[in-house]
Amino acid sequence: MSGFATITTPGPLRAVIVGAGFMGRNWAREIARQPDTELVGWVDLDEAALREAVKEAGSDVPENLAIGTDLAALLADLAPDIVFNSSPPAAHRTVTTAALEDGCAVLSEKPMAMSLAEARDLCAVSERTGRLLAVTQDRRQLSGTRALKEAARRLAPLTRLEIDFRLPHRAGPYVHLWDEPLLREMAIHLFDAARAVTGADARSVFCTAYRTPWSWYPGNDSAEALFQMDGGLHFAFTGCWTARSGFTSWTGRWYLEGAGGSAVWDGVGAPVLTPARQEGQPEPPSETLPVEPQSPEFPGLAEVLAGFVRALRTGEAPDGECHDNLRSLAMVEAAVASSQYAQPVVVEN
Repeated sequence: MSGFATITTPGPLRAVIVGAGFMGRNWAREIARQPDTELVGWVDLDEAALREAVKEAGSDVPENLAIGTDLAALLADLAPDIVFNSSPPAAHRTVTTAALEDGCAVLSEKPMAMSLAEARDLCAVSERTGRLLAVTQDRRQLSGTRALKEAARRLAPLTRLEIDFRLPHRAGPYVHLWDEPLLREMAIHLFDAARAVTGADARSVFCTAYRTPWSWYPGNDSAEALFQMDGGLHFAFTGCWTARSGFTSWTGRWYLEGAGGSAVWDGVGAPVLTPARQEGQPEPPSETLPVEPQSPEFPGLAEVLAGFVRALRTGEAPDGECHDNLRSLAMVEAAVASSQYAQPVVVEN
């Protein structure tokens, strides 16, 4: 993207949340904690759910908060700087387009849209309006991810990345409507984090997706994907949303290998780097990489918001900027296609 409108006026950036679900409620808390943002409005089609969310937020929302079910009316009345799009994915395109057209910057939950074509349309709207659109990819902001990125630099050139993700998760109702709930709802987090850590984009993928016999999802809850990445890196992803045991963290379990040795990470604590063993020499000692403490409530979310605000103040593109995020969404779409056609698929970049 060539550029987007910055905001230089004094005072906190005025924000409106769309969606009273899990992420909308988390954003209400983070907006209250960020000194350069203030929540001025909250929208949801379900007025009862919205009022319950506002009540639950308590002191995190101002007493004079404007709430309603009509986004266009609220945008016209409040003229906010930012819209937090926490609506269900099927509504992302409509909500984001309306906010950008109204002159707001948008921080959207993933996926940016329900298809790569729709996401490209949103990038075009962002370009035409000159308004920033970014996607919340909080795994990039974890201290462990940042430490692993440093490990990747020390291990280069990289040859293999493995991410194992296994949890028994019962996602929201809309996820049950998807043919590939794991790939479409969850995998983009780890695909995007893999790009952030390695600095490599995907070129092709061969993926197999399937449904376990005990699954509570109508669609495929499990997948195995092998990506060919830039620079000869192989990225192997294994995921299951109906795991019976051997659970990982929400960020999975990582193994990264390169000429300089290897690194492992449990997705929660600190990565451990082991230098390459030289022929005829004993195995060198491992090194636990330093990580910075983060909020235990939702680690990475405060950093996402701070980066988005900084972008609006400086013009520097934030992590998750829509054009870059297309490459992560393209990995999802290619993996789904590969599974459907039972053959390798080129990842569009």
